[in-house]
Amino acid sequence: MSIQVEGLKDNLRILGKIDPALRREFGKRFRELAKPIATAIDQAKPTSGTLPKGFQHSGRTGANAVKKVKININTRAARARNIQLGARYETIGTVRIQTADAATAIADMAGKVGNVGYGGRTKAYPGRPNGHAKNGQGAYLISKLNKEFGRASRFMWPNAEGKLNETEREFVDLALEVEREINREVMKIGSNANEIAAMMRRNR
Repeated sequence: MSIQVEGLKDNLRILGKIDPALRREFGKRFRELAKPIATAIDQAKPTSGTLPKGFQHSGRTGANAVKKVKININTRAARARNIQLGARYETIGTVRIQTADAATAIADMAGKVGNVGYGGRTKAYPGRPNGHAKNGQGAYLISKLNKEFGRASRFMWPNAEGKLNETEREFVDLALEVEREINREVMKIGSNANEIAAMMRRNR
């Protein structure tokens, strides 16, 4: 999941060009605002022993590999292939809160799309160069998760939603502070934030 404030990506990229140290400081402050959301998700995630049997192993998708969710500030410009599709950035949201392990991601979203594979094989993945046979095993896992934890999304969005409502104003206020800092900085060089944003767009 991600948090989006209009214009924030542009402003953080501008600030990174003008004052990298100040940009890093704002990054820390945005991550601090997002911490209550990440904490709420981590507290709500099931422990290893409460997940279905299919997760009880020490591999990549096992419950023993569960980690805390991550908070990232993402202002990366779009790659060439995505620019061709009209994208300016690699992600829509600026503040990203995401799972750091496969088990949580699977347990959270399994069944969201609704497709369960029967026949054939999956794509290759670490440890299984030939993938694995698709025999409908996903249907049983989804039914167990639905019974124990409800339907997808089970942990990430439901536990973040309330905290997002609480912190939305703080995110917007901090985004406005970023804009004010940019305007203060660019006054020193006889320009303004809109002109610098236009320059950065031309140079991408």
